Amino acid sequence: MLLEKSLSSRGGDKGAKFFFVKLLNWGMLFLLGSVPVFSQQPVQPPTQPSVRLTSAEFVGQDGLSVERLLELGASRRADLLAARQRLAIAEGRLRQARLRPNPTLDAEYGSPRFLGGEPESDLSIGVSQVFELGGKRRRRVAVAELELAQIRAEVLALERQLAVGIRAAYTSALAAARQLDVLERLIAGNEEIVRVTEARLKEGDVAPLDVNLVRVENDRLKVQAIQARNELETQLLQLRTLIGADVAESLRLAPQPDRPPRFDAGLGELTELALKERADLQAARLGEELGNARINLARANAVPNVSASVRVSRAKGIIDLPENIGGIATDTDNELTFGVSVDIPIFNRNQGEIASATGERLQATRNREFLEASVKRDVAVAYRRYRAAAESLVLYTTQILPRSEENLRSVRAAYGLGEFSVFEVVNEQRRLAENVTNYNQTLRDYYTALTELETAIGRELPASGFAPEGTSVLPDPKDNPNQVDRAKLLKAIEEVKMPRKSVLPIAETGQGNKEKTAVPEKTAVKDNQQ
Repeated sequence: MLLEKSLSSRGGDKGAKFFFVKLLNWGMLFLLGSVPVFSQQPVQPPTQPSVRLTSAEFVGQDGLSVERLLELGASRRADLLAARQRLAIAEGRLRQARLRPNPTLDAEYGSPRFLGGEPESDLSIGVSQVFELGGKRRRRVAVAELELAQIRAEVLALERQLAVGIRAAYTSALAAARQLDVLERLIAGNEEIVRVTEARLKEGDVAPLDVNLVRVENDRLKVQAIQARNELETQLLQLRTLIGADVAESLRLAPQPDRPPRFDAGLGELTELALKERADLQAARLGEELGNARINLARANAVPNVSASVRVSRAKGIIDLPENIGGIATDTDNELTFGVSVDIPIFNRNQGEIASATGERLQATRNREFLEASVKRDVAVAYRRYRAAAESLVLYTTQILPRSEENLRSVRAAYGLGEFSVFEVVNEQRRLAENVTNYNQTLRDYYTALTELETAIGRELPASGFAPEGTSVLPDPKDNPNQVDRAKLLKAIEEVKMPRKSVLPIAETGQGNKEKTAVPEKTAVKDNQQ
């Protein structure tokens, strides 16, 4: 194609002679090998330094997996540990609810001698016991048991919420790391384009505007890399907070697989599982039962208790007698008394507590109904997001990225041969950067959708819902060999293979005219990864 353009651009005998001279010069170049034939200073082959990926500091195979992060969060998160103390509080209330009222002991002693009177005295000792009627204790225990079960469900919901936050921050951090990898490799490849463009500027092949354009594009990529690094560090700080670690503590994450697993469970199955397993829905149902139990307790409290007592009394008195028979005598009386007391429910029949408990039950019922509808909606939304993310991920992997990568490679090669301007290279590189960014976003959306599904059903996704181990949502490479491979994509982004024009000595044409002819010189930057 390029040879045809060379002939057609000159036309006639002059074009044929120019083409002949070009072929002759190419042959001389290959025959002479290492003998210098350039009239100008030869351009050295590109020596692109190895790219040191910033994300390697935070992401690696020896990093913490999301399961390990969940364990750390469950054992170190201060607010979760505080919430678990609610269980101890509720267990104490349940223990207290099972206890019966204590008996009451009372004693009295009185004597006139305290006021200077006669040495007489009255001593009384009694014991009383309250007997609860109307099943108060049984209903009180039922309320305490339901409160404990409700708090247990609420703590479980809080643990699930914490797990979702950790998974989301983990996914976002790895997405930022992947984006940072791509940008740093794009910057490395773009710096080679800058070097080649500057060399061509010295030879007069391009205008200064072209150099400025590629420099601006390179600086724009650096700004995006700064933003991606900031996002990565922000998500790592968020992760440290979620797992209860100090903000200065080092944290290194294990990567997610580039070929994510496929989840095949249906919407109906997930909805049924969510209605059964969601901890907050269980807490709402327990709240409804708790409302009924509190109504029963309030009605039982309207039944008066019976208080029984027994009392022993001793009264010691002095009797004045005639002096001829002694003058003074003592008299002691002992007495045993039994008693029963009962409140008469004329005014207070616990009407207010009954009405309050009835309102709480109705409130709990409405909350449960609304939450059931919300659960169904959450599952449906999360499932549709998962399906959309899966389809988008397949499309990016099998169609968009392979074509975009090939387009950039072709435009770079054509630019090196002078077929395209640097504007086309920059534009195509921007398209690839945008497509890779969208691919990373889609991959993050896929893992986030799985997390949202876990949130919607209130538990980890069942293992039975996943495809057999090793099966990915992406097509098998054997069935679709053209799909993008992330490692190869990063290598292609960093590796710049750009034929570059090198000027040969002045050659004479058959007409006696002197022209400078150009021979494509292959320059390549090999991938130097860490």
